[in-house]
Amino acid sequence: MIYRFAGPVIRPSAVWRRYSTQVVGDSTLKKLLQSNAHVGKEVTVNGWVRSVRKLKNVAFADVADGTTEKSLMVVMKPDQGKLLSTGACISITGSLEPSKGKGQDLELVASEGETAINVLGESSPEYPFQKKYHSPEFLRSIPQFRWKGARNSSVLRYRSYAQSQFAKYFEQNDYTMVNSPIVTSSDCEGAGETFSINPPQFFGEKGANLTVSSQLHLEVFAASLTRVWNMAPAFRAEESDTNRHLSEFWMVEAELAFTRSLEDVLAVAEGMIRAANPLGNERAMNNILSSIRDEEKRNVVKARWESLVNNGEPWARITYTEAVKLIQESGEKLKPIEWGQDLASEHEKYLAGKVFKGPVFVTDYPKSIKPFYMKPSGDGTVACFDLLVPELGELIGGSLREDNYDNLLQAMKDADMNIQDLDWYLDLRKFGSFPHGGFGMGFERFVCYICGVENIRDAIGFPRWAGSCVC
Repeated sequence: MIYRFAGPVIRPSAVWRRYSTQVVGDSTLKKLLQSNAHVGKEVTVNGWVRSVRKLKNVAFADVADGTTEKSLMVVMKPDQGKLLSTGACISITGSLEPSKGKGQDLELVASEGETAINVLGESSPEYPFQKKYHSPEFLRSIPQFRWKGARNSSVLRYRSYAQSQFAKYFEQNDYTMVNSPIVTSSDCEGAGETFSINPPQFFGEKGANLTVSSQLHLEVFAASLTRVWNMAPAFRAEESDTNRHLSEFWMVEAELAFTRSLEDVLAVAEGMIRAANPLGNERAMNNILSSIRDEEKRNVVKARWESLVNNGEPWARITYTEAVKLIQESGEKLKPIEWGQDLASEHEKYLAGKVFKGPVFVTDYPKSIKPFYMKPSGDGTVACFDLLVPELGELIGGSLREDNYDNLLQAMKDADMNIQDLDWYLDLRKFGSFPHGGFGMGFERFVCYICGVENIRDAIGFPRWAGSCVC
């Protein structure tokens, strides 16, 4: 087919063929090292020097480009090694050969000549990320460099892997990915822990703030598309200074229409997590495990992955009432709890870690401790759930949403909310209301659990918390 415009004749197929197979730049380390196809051939490698070792007759450089957990040892003549220093960005041409050393299968033997090694960006002894141990606290003080390390870069690669797995899972189950607003006039949780936009009247009389959750807007999308999900930043103005809290983080959220069963929502949440489990994917597993030096910690991480598989069986389900009884009768030195109080972190870790030794859904919490939009499930309870995992506690929270206009309006009044601020939300129940439910998961908490990261500030590129915004 030929398309005629005011300009020259355009033949799309010819144009597309011209660029469809074009490769930009040299091969990445990931592509070079994933097979033996390039062994014995001349290749060009681009990357950054992690370390340099200079001997009398030979020099070695450990080079990485971040596309894989592996680095490449470069073997060169001493005079070539003089050009290099830790942190420098280089381009090296040489022959990819079977390695004579330990710890790697292949090495790059630099070609002779002045053009074999090209320093694209020099470094100096003042480069802060030298080859030695650096504490996580120190690395957080140099966010411009901390992701060059093997451990931290593995976390970023897993983030990418998990996001792609989530997308595949939802696509296979007929979900549409949508984009919800970051600036909103609504407080989804009703807790008031929001960042306000200044000047207050910039977006109108209501004022605006940074979103704490996409849920309310996802319900709007679900009213048109039936099944929706998104991954978006969320913001909480909490002054908590712990290893579990961030002021800016990412949320994975989903809403599904035409369900009256909480079990449907649990099944989707469980399926999503299973889809991103690295167990069984050799590349994803090696990316994480190779960056953990301590064998005991590697075993802990692998045990977490295996618990998610759970021999193919659904994860455990208990009600809040049953959970409280288990805690009260545990005999453990736990914070006392009575029915109607929220589970503390130590309670959550006890249930998942010691009682069930794996993921467990706790359902039907008291209405008094949950947000206004949840659908009642019984006498004083709502149809909701928290997913608890060992050592971490709560990972996901979700519920069936109240779809009756009068009931939702009354719940908002009981919570002393400004009805006018959410009149658009009430309209979903006034015109064509539908049964639905959904959930949200803090992505960084999930990354911590899968990768064995102890502090949530090390699971995100540029962590923000009360009193800290380095760059």
